[in-house]
Amino acid sequence: MILLAVLGLILGILVALAGVALKLLGLKPPLIFDKYPLKGIFYRVKFRIALLVLRRLRYRIYRRNEELLGSAEHLAKVDRAQQLGNDPKSYDVVSFMAANKEGHKLMVTLERRRRGVLKAALYLWLPESGLLSSPNLPDMVYFTTADGAESSEFRGGGFHVYQEASMRVWRIKYCGAQKTQGPEVRDMAVDLDLRFESSSAEHFDFNRDLSSALIADSIAREAWDEKFYSLLRSVNHIVEQRTHYEQNGELAGRVTLAGRGEVPLKMVGFRDHSFGTERCLSSINRYVYFALFLDDGSSMVVGSLSQPSFFLSSLKVGYVCSPSGRYQPLTGSNFELYSYGEKGTPPQHQNFIVRTEEREYLVQIQVEASALRYVGGDWESKVFNQFVACTVNGVSGQGHAEFLYRHKGGRPEDVAAGDPSWYQDIKRFERSLSLLEEEAGADGDFIF
Repeated sequence: MILLAVLGLILGILVALAGVALKLLGLKPPLIFDKYPLKGIFYRVKFRIALLVLRRLRYRIYRRNEELLGSAEHLAKVDRAQQLGNDPKSYDVVSFMAANKEGHKLMVTLERRRRGVLKAALYLWLPESGLLSSPNLPDMVYFTTADGAESSEFRGGGFHVYQEASMRVWRIKYCGAQKTQGPEVRDMAVDLDLRFESSSAEHFDFNRDLSSALIADSIAREAWDEKFYSLLRSVNHIVEQRTHYEQNGELAGRVTLAGRGEVPLKMVGFRDHSFGTERCLSSINRYVYFALFLDDGSSMVVGSLSQPSFFLSSLKVGYVCSPSGRYQPLTGSNFELYSYGEKGTPPQHQNFIVRTEEREYLVQIQVEASALRYVGGDWESKVFNQFVACTVNGVSGQGHAEFLYRHKGGRPEDVAAGDPSWYQDIKRFERSLSLLEEEAGADGDFIF
């Protein structure tokens, strides 16, 4: 009896200590601008726990399945245009960013959603002609099929982007009008044909290859409350529903401008492919993203994301890619969102330091031009696209920057007036859901 009493007392003490520990880990750390957490008093303990869990999770999902995940069959499956499922949040996105020594810069992004909805944008910066952009911008929404039928291609609005060889070759075509920027905005007929080619199937998978230390740093800054543990229990499902990888390569081809003739283009760049069902822009507070292409043939991606609802209020991401195609994840960065454009206006100059396991890099950015676009079916966010020159450890380069902010103004009525009636019904139904109301006769097959 005495032994049982002692064991019960010890168990009670352990339970009490565990409860105290959970309470302490759930304390909210100091916040900058009420958004960005600093390192709390238990940061080191939480960092070590998070790092251990991340490494074990990645081993279970990726490392022990390397042969399967690296097979030609699997890569072909994830590289092609994806079939959008029944989930109304299903998405499939392919994007390209590129630049060269002459200062030419290209950004193309196409996001497929259900019922033939395509969200697309094209920016082309030519030093001799200035900035050209898609005619619908700042709106990105195109309707590519009759009566909202499903589509299986990255096609519409003058765009056609398609795969020619799995994980190696993609083709970018655009034929239509582009808007010129400057004092006088006018339409110009443009015919663009580019071929993206990578020297190998190597790529950077953000779920698999991002630095565990950087992710653990972000997680360790958060309050580990009941919502956090609930999210942790569903992390496997979340990972399965979100794929994002990038692959470096070369874009080559030509663009023909009405009245100006043909311009040959050859650029270093990368292709981004993202798909799944977990892409809710309305939950992102901010992000900043740099894609830099240097004169020595190397490239660099640096990002910082704030998504508090996902317990990633201050996540650093990125990698360096060597001229030979070797990817190294960033392991450190002093780029803090609150120091760059927090009030809604992106800076024209940025200087920051990032690190890999092998080297430290001083990055210096100078903005040459910029443009604004709105993303999401109801313009949930706005993105400032910047076209930049850069210097990294003394090596010159060119590239792109994106600054995303929340936008609460909605998609203007004059922009939405030309939408098909079925899409207008869907958007009204979505708004009624957001107000916890029901609208009689609304189509339940909606799109976020």
